[in-house]
Amino acid sequence: MLWSVSGDETSAGCVELGRSLAERHPGAAMLVMGDGTARRTAAAPGHFDERAEGFDGCVERALREGDLGSLALLDADLAHELMATGRPAWQVLAGALGSALPGSPLYADAPFGVCYLVATLQSA
Repeated sequence: MLWSVSGDETSAGCVELGRSLAERHPGAAMLVMGDGTARRTAAAPGHFDERAEGFDGCVERALREGDLGSLALLDADLAHELMATGRPAWQVLAGALGSALPGSPLYADAPFGVCYLVATLQSA
């Protein structure tokens, strides 16, 4: 089953969608995809913004520590300004899992000025 979440969806709406999906499909695995910021360097699609690295670092820490509450609280307006299109998907994940064991980041880098993060998580 494929779900696409609009970039305009509110944080609360994303979290609620995640909860709903988890209730309807208990035990299902999820593949969550979404870009981090696209403003990490002057050559990035959105050009440089000094806030981008901190935003991406917050997402990476949340996944590394299993702190999905931090993902649920990501600022939608800031994510939009930084071109972090993964924000809605990450908040759906936060709603679906509620809490997670510390994650295992497999890749975290910003080639071309866009942050990409690959991680595995397991529900707590």
